[in-house]
Amino acid sequence: MEKADLTAQLQNAPTLIMELAEEQTAGLFLLLQHGFFIKAGVGCTIKDFFLDQLGLSPDYVQARIQGIFLDGKPADEIETAIIRDGARLTLSGTMPGLVGIALRRGPLAVFRHNITHRETGHYCHTGEAFMQLKLLNLLMQDLGPGLLKKGIYVRSPDLAAYLGNLPEEFWQGCRSIVLNGDRVGLEIFQQGRWVPESAIVNFTVKPC
Repeated sequence: MEKADLTAQLQNAPTLIMELAEEQTAGLFLLLQHGFFIKAGVGCTIKDFFLDQLGLSPDYVQARIQGIFLDGKPADEIETAIIRDGARLTLSGTMPGLVGIALRRGPLAVFRHNITHRETGHYCHTGEAFMQLKLLNLLMQDLGPGLLKKGIYVRSPDLAAYLGNLPEEFWQGCRSIVLNGDRVGLEIFQQGRWVPESAIVNFTVKPC
């Protein structure tokens, strides 16, 4: 999909608001590892994105975010790596095995300098734009609730497939679903009969 087409779909995405018992929110966390879009201030460094936009503390970033990938490349220098319009950012907690050790931020990063993201120049565009975010392992439960509450942009078929596979216990904790201002019955979502024509939906979860 062309970037202009994707941006237009994101800007015009229908809204889907789910009112859900807080303890059931964990049922949506695996959705976050497949990738989703958010509105974010671009033209800033990854570090500023963490601290100013996600509201994370420096200690949390240092201790919990072990793997950072910007546009598919490990990003170790978060103080200089710039998030651009349309950027793809993948965040991971501790990763298992030798691959996880090799891709983790820290002293071993020097041994993979040939695949590491390096900033190549200044980026003048600043302001709000869309970026793609993906959360892995521990970070899904750490960052997921706040992002879902704020609202994420998900591809409609992917969301429909994911919701359609959730167990009955999840739906028992769902108080209401509102699609573009209209309340929708739970059975419609369980059966995947709600999918709008738009390829992307703005999905928000309100705890109840």
